[in-house]
Amino acid sequence: MVVRLTASELEYGRRSAAAKAARLVVRLPPEIDDLIPIARLEKRIRELLWHRDNPDNVSAARILVREQSRLQLAYERRHGKPANTKHMP
Repeated sequence: MVVRLTASELEYGRRSAAAKAARLVVRLPPEIDDLIPIARLEKRIRELLWHRDNPDNVSAARILVREQSRLQLAYERRHGKPANTKHMP
């Protein structure tokens, strides 16, 4: 089972982050742009594991966990601190 994040999901995350930061944000900091895909993967993993009765969901969640850890390591290398997505929706 292949799970992909669509461009609309990423764009929705950017818009919601901009709305939370300030009502009229023109440019988001690069940190937010890097955190959004990590947060979206966390949400998708939670959704898949909620229905873990299906073996396809578990294998898809494992794939997404690997991708998420790769993105978190890249974030840490780029920004010098671990990714903290607890404050994101």
